[in-house]
Amino acid sequence: FLWPVFHNVIKAGAYSHSAWRAYCTVNRQFADKVVEVYEPSDLIWAHDYHLLLLPSYTLRHLRTACVGLFLHTPFPSSEIFRTIPVRDELLRGMLNADVLGFHLFEYGRHFLTCCKRQMG
Repeated sequence: FLWPVFHNVIKAGAYSHSAWRAYCTVNRQFADKVVEVYEPSDLIWAHDYHLLLLPSYTLRHLRTACVGLFLHTPFPSSEIFRTIPVRDELLRGMLNADVLGFHLFEYGRHFLTCCKRQMG
């Protein structure tokens, strides 16, 4: 359900609660594995929109871990991003990363605008 939005396409009916639950489950499974193999000097990097919740889930267990997140896809404008019912959860997950990377300045600007408009 995120692929269309992250490519600036609004697709009616793309979101489903079962898809969201599956997305959360996968992010938790990744986080559990990271916690299992983590060493104190590690830098944790998550890649792309598939793991936007990983920083939050990881930091629940590893408070001092350094987590980076890089998006390999465009970050949509706030007008498109706000169509996602779970947008606040996704933004919070991303904001828990210590470092965020975007391909273009424009995508970073879209992210900051979304944060300002959605989170205040």
